[in-house]
Order: sequence, then structure tokens, then C-alpha cells
Amino acid sequence: MNKTWSVLKQRAEAAAHEAQAELNAVRARVTQLEASEAHIDKLKQDYLARYKEAQKEAHTIADNIAYRKFLDHLHGLRMRVSKQREAAEYDLGVAKDKLSAAQREQAKMEAMVERENRHTAAAAAKQEQRQLDEAGIR
Repeated sequence: MNKTWSVLKQRAEAAAHEAQAELNAVRARVTQLEASEAHIDKLKQDYLARYKEAQKEAHTIADNIAYRKFLDHLHGLRMRVSKQREAAEYDLGVAKDKLSAAQREQAKMEAMVERENRHTAAAAAKQEQRQLDEAGIR
């Protein structure tokens, strides 16, 4: 019986480690997407500054259109990255819940192993006491 609880405890520990690894991967993805958003924002700011400078000088309509198209492209890219980040943050919440559940299961299995060890020790002590009592009667 003790071996069963030990195996279940090992499986719970493995599940907790796997959930932790998944959580770390999702966190890294969220961080990467946040960095991408910041990079896109910086590009947009730099490009807007260039656009404003170009407005002060003589320029063609084609230049104006190119600037605006690029800004629209950056806006679209920012929106896609934003949606990906939101999805990754949702996945992060799911991964945190999964880790919590795995840790609870691990704690439960550890408690069961300890309980089984106490029962085994109590049974051994009882058996030993019986043998001592029998030896004392003889």
C-alpha cells in the first residue's frame, strides 16, 4: 500500500514540475510580446517624429502616402501583437490555475504518504508490543 502512495506522490510532483515549466514558458511569451509592443511603439514614435520633420520641408504626395501607409501598417501590427499578448495573458491565468491545482494534489499525496507511514509505524509498534506481551506471559 505504501508503494502506491509513493507512486502517486511522484506523479503529483511530476505534474507540478510540468505545470511550473508551462507557467514559465507562458510568462516568457507574455514578456516577449510586451517587449514587441514597446518596440513597435518606439518605432511609431520615431517615425512620427520623422513625419513631422518631413512636413516642414518640401515633399511629394507620394511621400505623404508612404508615411501614412507605414503608420497604418505599424498600427495593424500593434493591434495583432496586442491581441496575442491578451491571449497569452489568458493562457498565463490558466497556467497559474493549473499549477495551483497540481501543487494542491502534490500536497495531498504527500499527506497521504505521511499518513500511511504513521499507520505502518503504529502497526509495527503494536505488533512489537504484542510480541513483548507474549514473551512476558511466557
